[in-house]
Amino acid sequence: MEYSIRLANETDLSGLCKIRNNKDLFTKYLMQYAKKEAYLAIAEQNSLIFGFGVLKLHGITLPKLSDLYVKEDYRGNGIGSGLIRYREKLAKDLGYSEIFVSVDPLENPKMIKLIGKHGYEPISEPYLKKAIFYNDDGTTYNKTYTRMDLRKLLN
Repeated sequence: MEYSIRLANETDLSGLCKIRNNKDLFTKYLMQYAKKEAYLAIAEQNSLIFGFGVLKLHGITLPKLSDLYVKEDYRGNGIGSGLIRYREKLAKDLGYSEIFVSVDPLENPKMIKLIGKHGYEPISEPYLKKAIFYNDDGTTYNKTYTRMDLRKLLN
């Protein structure tokens, strides 16, 4: 499957909202990009956005992969891996020598498997965390969930 990955901009908001209806979240990421705190990458084909991922540059473990999502009809084509590699290269180009990711090993074992294939290794035992989650319709809810932190050295 032919597709390209690039950094998102304001003109991509409507396309992003078609795969996750949360304009506030994407606007926040674009505002963080203006401050060089986050980079929102998108996967697209013929201007149709079908995946995205965020590289965060603020917080405790930096840089950090966040919010990897590929529309269900497009999964299994290497797009998630492409978004991971794109953000890793971006982090390396920004001068970082390592990169982190936090994953829920109970609710997202496929992500644990995917990032393991990319060389990420656990640096923590699973732990509980509270956060705000977003529904597809843009509404939010609070949730306690399990996390595990992983790290990869960038060569």
